[in-house]
Amino acid sequence: MILRSKSLALFAVFSFATAVVAQEDGAPRYQDVEGEEIFGPDYQPQAAPEKGLPLYIGRPNAGISAPDSLLLLPQDSFRPMSGTWSLPNEDLQRQLPSEVPLLRDVRRGFQTWQVPRLNPNRGLPAPPADLGAEMKVHYVYVGQGAGAIIELPCGVAAVDLGGEFGGGSGSVDGGSLFVAYLKAFMEQHPSYSNTIDVVYLSHAHADHINGAKQLATSGIAIDKVVDNGQTSTEGSVGKQTDFRNWATEGDLKHRYSAVELARQVTATGATNAAIDPFSCATVTAFWGGANEKLASPGYSNPNNHSVVLRFDFGQASFLFMGDLETNAAKDMLDQFDENTEVFDADVLQLAHHGAEDGINDSLLKMVSPRIAILSMGDRTSKGPQSGWGHGHPRLDSLSILQDDPVTVGEMRSSPQTFWGYPKEEVPTKEVIINRAIYGTGWEGTIVVTATQSGQYTVATGQGH
Repeated sequence: MILRSKSLALFAVFSFATAVVAQEDGAPRYQDVEGEEIFGPDYQPQAAPEKGLPLYIGRPNAGISAPDSLLLLPQDSFRPMSGTWSLPNEDLQRQLPSEVPLLRDVRRGFQTWQVPRLNPNRGLPAPPADLGAEMKVHYVYVGQGAGAIIELPCGVAAVDLGGEFGGGSGSVDGGSLFVAYLKAFMEQHPSYSNTIDVVYLSHAHADHINGAKQLATSGIAIDKVVDNGQTSTEGSVGKQTDFRNWATEGDLKHRYSAVELARQVTATGATNAAIDPFSCATVTAFWGGANEKLASPGYSNPNNHSVVLRFDFGQASFLFMGDLETNAAKDMLDQFDENTEVFDADVLQLAHHGAEDGINDSLLKMVSPRIAILSMGDRTSKGPQSGWGHGHPRLDSLSILQDDPVTVGEMRSSPQTFWGYPKEEVPTKEVIINRAIYGTGWEGTIVVTATQSGQYTVATGQGH
């Protein structure tokens, strides 16, 4: 259902280099029955006119592994584009190896297995680093929303910049909380030269990108940007578009990557020098902008256009789901039906802050996480964009995560009593958490430390 808001809440076009004009708090132009921004008749995302770097075949540490020789070729090499190739002789053709898993829609479209031979222009993955090295993921408390810092021996990244916004008793400015934590982090880690190697924006919703305006004036430099490619001059997509242009200083061809479903070919995910600028880790992107599905049920919600990210650090693995809802998660598994094991990971940031529509049983079974993270608000805030306003985390979601059949593999050192919501805008109820399920609204910023041998430790209570 699409509702016309009295407040247009237009996002003004601006230059980040001179001034930042924030999207007004309050109702977006179009919203669903839960008050969440959605696309409408005159608010439709366009594909990025400049896609940035070409997508290459991902090679995460799970599922089927593509041959080394194919990692040098852009994914566009494998598209059925018979009307655009010019092949003067048979020497410029080669047979597509049968062992390469392809997305379902792409495989169906092939009339022949022959594709052009292209010159490689991407290096092979670096060899594994010291197994004793550590990475840390800081799941920052930002109220109802998401923002994380990926701390690696060879660099640093941010996954989403958002957090709670708007009025209401006890509400917080999640974007400011995230950037304040990031600035303190940079001060404590001078080796990173006050520079983020890459900022990943999962999708254009305020609770995931509202820290953009504070980051733009923080003095912290940004080298590369990855998002779902959706482009507009209005709404949160407008905010995403202008952040991408500001952060890359207009050099989109070399410092940006659009992760769009239509650009992906192989069921091993996508990568390039923006998605994965790190020598000590492997980063793979999945899904992202699916503008071709806008007329399908559920795809008017930006949640279902989330970029899904996987980080591999030796034998350690982290998966970030954005806000991908159950219907899009099902579609993603259908596309990756030849290689669903690619989503098997140890640490899972759950989609949509513990909402019921962020829990997909089939995907959870495939991920089989050892540790689950909820980026969520606390119960003191009563604003419309708070955990209370949305009813996150839902008690039913928590039950799915830890009741039989068990989803989260590891146990807490001792059971803890926390809380969840039966539904939105009602009092919380206590719940005992005995599995390794952690929530920023329960425990503040959560820092998960991983070694390359796949050992994890969890620290809570930071910055809340």
